[in-house]
Amino acid sequence: MKKVINLSLILAVFAISGFSVRQETTEFVCQKVLKAKNECHYNFLVEGAKFRYVDVGCRRKKEDVIKKVMAGEIPLAKDWKIECPMPKKEGL
Repeated sequence: MKKVINLSLILAVFAISGFSVRQETTEFVCQKVLKAKNECHYNFLVEGAKFRYVDVGCRRKKEDVIKKVMAGEIPLAKDWKIECPMPKKEGL
């Protein structure tokens, strides 16, 4: 009984805090291909923080990866392994 109450409390906290898997401000920055390792690195900015997705074997199309990341279907890793130039902000 105590476990059910604790679980209910945790779920209520997540519901109240507005917890969401999908981030609203996800921005694709760049893609780099490492031919020697056969890896495609995709860099994203999520609410200003750097995240990456590495496609080993470069099996997915660039458009599909971007669409699935924006939908929150692909998990991202923290920080970039391959640096890219930061996108220029409009109006600056």
